[in-house]
Amino acid sequence: MKTLRRLIAGELQRLMRYKIVPVSLATAGLWIVLFWFLSPSEAVEIAPLLIFVDAVVMSILLLGAAHHLEKQEGTIKTMMVMPISPAQILASKTAASMVLALESAVVTAAALFFIHKVTFNYLALIVFVAVAAAAHAAIGFVLSLKSKDFTTMLVALMGYMFIFTIPSLLFSFGAIAEKYEWLLMLSPSHSASHLITAAVRGEYKGAMAAAGCIYLVVLAAALFRLAVYPAFKANAVRG
Repeated sequence: MKTLRRLIAGELQRLMRYKIVPVSLATAGLWIVLFWFLSPSEAVEIAPLLIFVDAVVMSILLLGAAHHLEKQEGTIKTMMVMPISPAQILASKTAASMVLALESAVVTAAALFFIHKVTFNYLALIVFVAVAAAAHAAIGFVLSLKSKDFTTMLVALMGYMFIFTIPSLLFSFGAIAEKYEWLLMLSPSHSASHLITAAVRGEYKGAMAAAGCIYLVVLAAALFRLAVYPAFKANAVRG
């Protein structure tokens, strides 16, 4: 556990050095400015979307950027010769990605409270954002490890968003009927969006929320075990 804490601290330091943490904070800052110009009801309406963007899209994007920067510097190959396992390295990177997502959610929740006095179930939000971030960290690893450079990874991310994220955004704007939501739950992005929206608005559908949580946890575990871990080891050896 002590080794893992050191690895997580090291990952966060690297994210600071790569300017990824400042970018994440700047994005959260934009949401704060936006809330100043919205009414309380409008802020609550749009807040789940903003948290969703940070927990899902930004998690994948920033993790991919960090991975390819480390690849250029040879950081991962160096770490592989240290007395730590690839699983510990992946766990630390995933934890750092989750910290970024949670940081954004906390800033957004704080802005809602201090600007509009809006409160909601913060524990549920933290749990749901953590689950969503872990699942999308796994997806981000898959996209990064299968891409030869950051540009290729961006193309892959756009493809992922077109298939899985845009339908969820269309649903949130009412362009897709509510009767199709169970079908949309097959999308990791929509499962994450549903959970975050439920926490912020307090509108829980018990079966759907439980299914979303289980699905994202199982998906994350399966991707890390079957896709990310083998590809990460092979990629690290090649440098």
